[in-house]
Amino acid sequence: MDEPKGQAQAQRVAAEASRRMREGTEEAAKMVTKLADRGAQTSAALTEANQRVLHEFMGLSMETFQESARIFMQMQQNTLDMLREGQAAAMRAQMAWPEAFKDPMRWYQSVCHQSMEGARKAFDVINETSEAVTESVGRLQSSTQQAGTKIEQALNTAASRMKDAA
Repeated sequence: MDEPKGQAQAQRVAAEASRRMREGTEEAAKMVTKLADRGAQTSAALTEANQRVLHEFMGLSMETFQESARIFMQMQQNTLDMLREGQAAAMRAQMAWPEAFKDPMRWYQSVCHQSMEGARKAFDVINETSEAVTESVGRLQSSTQQAGTKIEQALNTAASRMKDAA
């Protein structure tokens, strides 16, 4: 009679051990699933933030490139205009050379006037270029501030999502 009681107790102990093992395994599986879910949420938050930040950097880079191209194009156009003006002034000086012998004072006055006019045009071109650069810098500053705000929002959102996942 002790034998059946011993067997029954052994079976109960084995059943209890089996139940505890099953519960431990289920608990471990739940923990692994929970950790994997948190990892996936964190990874998704970081990936989204990374995409948003890269998008802003690319947009800012493209805008910087466009502004640079615009400035260089304007500077090149102004340089060509100044070269044309210099060439025209040289042609006028050659054409007026014979007048230097006929009426030196009038020739001198004409040369001075043309020199002053050429200097005025050169300063106007420099002024236009500096104004264009100033406007460009203003536009880039505004774009940079907007991009910075959007990047900050993206990072704050990612941090918030990561806190929620934890």
